[in-house]
Amino acid sequence: MTVFYAAVEDDPLTSGNGSRVHASGKVGTIKGEDGRSRRMAFIGDPAWCVACQSMGVIVGGAPVPENRRMLDLVNGGRRQAVGGDEVACKCAIAPRVIAMYGRKFIITGVSASKNPGESSRVATAAPSSRAIVDRKHSCWCLVQDRITGERMANREFVAEIAGVRQSGKTDGLGYAKIETNGEQQFNVHVIFSSPKRVLKPRQGK
Repeated sequence: MTVFYAAVEDDPLTSGNGSRVHASGKVGTIKGEDGRSRRMAFIGDPAWCVACQSMGVIVGGAPVPENRRMLDLVNGGRRQAVGGDEVACKCAIAPRVIAMYGRKFIITGVSASKNPGESSRVATAAPSSRAIVDRKHSCWCLVQDRITGERMANREFVAEIAGVRQSGKTDGLGYAKIETNGEQQFNVHVIFSSPKRVLKPRQGK
């Protein structure tokens, strides 16, 4: 049986001193051993990586089923982040969250049959053949209005990845989740609903 702990703001990353989790919103707090209460972190929350000097996003990856993670219904149905979750930043190898300050929140009874963060499908052909691993990559992108800077929350989008279209909806904080087979470039297009009434052209004088 494996034990996992809740991730909270200020938790460090495996990428070195100075890396830390940032929590957005206030769903709940957990008091650490230092006596300070910190906000709980959720998948989609930002995290600063000192190794690549970039602000990444917590994307999950620890082998904790979704139904064992707290659900944030206030902010778009986000799932709780835990120690071992990966952070998507500029590093070639994604750093992980080290659960340090939220260890009073424990998730037990989780099987650790595969490595934390590994999301793969293994197919075996013949006994003499090697296992073929198809790794899935997940990327969380913040979608903003390029003029106003406003986050495009709860908006439908279409992502174009190597000629293939993938549709989805941004979460309550404006993040879109894109899944690819390996590292690939993609374009995201936000879908806007057309007006329900007939627009009349303005007549000039």
